[in-house]
Amino acid sequence: MPEVERPLVVVANRLPVSRGPDGWQASSGGLVTALRPVIEEAGGAWIGWDDDPDGVPSRVDGLDCELHAVELTVPQVRGYYHGFANRTLWPLFHDLVVQPVIDRQWWQTYEAVNRRFAERVERVLQAAPATALVWIHDYHLMLLPELVRQRSGGSPIGFFLHIPFPPPELFARLPWRDQLLNGLLGADAIGFHTAQYRDNFIRSVQRLFSGVTAIGDTLVLPDGRQVRAVAHPISIDADEFSELANTDDTERELAELCDQFAGRKVFLGVDRLDYTKGIRHRLQSLELLLERNPQLRRETAFVQIAVPSRDDVQEYRQLRTSVETEVGRINGRFTEPGHDVPVHYLYRGVSRTALAAYYRLADVMCVTPLKDGMNLVAKEFVTVQAASKGTGVLLLSEFCGTAMEFNDDAVRTNPFDVEGQSYLMESVLGLDEVERRARLRRMAEVVRAADVYRWVHDELAGIERGSLGL
Repeated sequence: MPEVERPLVVVANRLPVSRGPDGWQASSGGLVTALRPVIEEAGGAWIGWDDDPDGVPSRVDGLDCELHAVELTVPQVRGYYHGFANRTLWPLFHDLVVQPVIDRQWWQTYEAVNRRFAERVERVLQAAPATALVWIHDYHLMLLPELVRQRSGGSPIGFFLHIPFPPPELFARLPWRDQLLNGLLGADAIGFHTAQYRDNFIRSVQRLFSGVTAIGDTLVLPDGRQVRAVAHPISIDADEFSELANTDDTERELAELCDQFAGRKVFLGVDRLDYTKGIRHRLQSLELLLERNPQLRRETAFVQIAVPSRDDVQEYRQLRTSVETEVGRINGRFTEPGHDVPVHYLYRGVSRTALAAYYRLADVMCVTPLKDGMNLVAKEFVTVQAASKGTGVLLLSEFCGTAMEFNDDAVRTNPFDVEGQSYLMESVLGLDEVERRARLRRMAEVVRAADVYRWVHDELAGIERGSLGL
């Protein structure tokens, strides 16, 4: 449990609940899981947008906090979320994997929505104990820390960015760069996944604001107030995934998959269908591999689970079309009469049990994003494999935060080098089994030593220290 025992006011783009056939229920995401014991101990509230704000209950079973829905109009969602957040900030913060769209009207909507969130936070804090701590999440709400500070009456304020923070020379391209930095500097502590992202932020502040002094990870503002910029890598519930690896349900799912893919080595990809994830590059590497080594066409299978994402954004609709075209072409080229297709493409989410079974099935887990803040799939995979005494190999992009934690125990790849990646995909199949197990064990130990509960502890303690100027 974190040392901080203040009531917690969490602010995020979405509420941690969903409406199912049996009514409203708490979401199963990692953030909800990690914060549940904190909120149960100290009490708290969660503020976020929902499509049905009038229907959201004040509480749901399994999550002991007050829910406060922020109501947004359809044009506001279009400009703030689909527009500025996901077509301007998202590509810019992922190193221009696609070109960001600069639209002043989207920016004005983003400002207006952040103010709406601030008004709701203010009302919640008025009814909360004076000791409440405000924890704001992600790129949708980068103006909110300063807006809350203007209204909060002294509550500690923290912010965590769940995506990368870009180098200052890229961040500086944004016309509203000063406003976003000012917004973030309203927090007492700003959290990032890695030291590199934190340093990018500090360098951006130094480049654009001459009156700010950096002393280590502390920024001293012109009025003397101090803001801490800290690196705390997010993680998973290692115990939960270790237990999930060996349940009877997982064993049954795995037995079916083993029958389906009997006699073949399995490459696995599990991603949201997002252009940052490197899915097309991965498929192109596979195509080169099968072209170069015909024997592998019968001896290997590639399973790509692509979870639908942002279908109403043009770039994502185009990505789906291009990925499915790649899959069709590869299967058309390399499927032999009487044999299975080389690529199994699932455009859907899967249950956690099925996911654990796929992790256990995989001989090679391909986590090859072009840019990623952290990537929890890699952590889930090594945890499940180690718990089930597997021998899978993690092929990991050097451009995601997880690579900085796993170092050389993962096989690191440059996903932009499609041909080089194809050779790595082939070579990892020959890694010694003893070495594979040792790598998995070390990576799983890294995850367990810094699990999601440790992340919450470090974040909340950092906000507390930042608010005290320590």
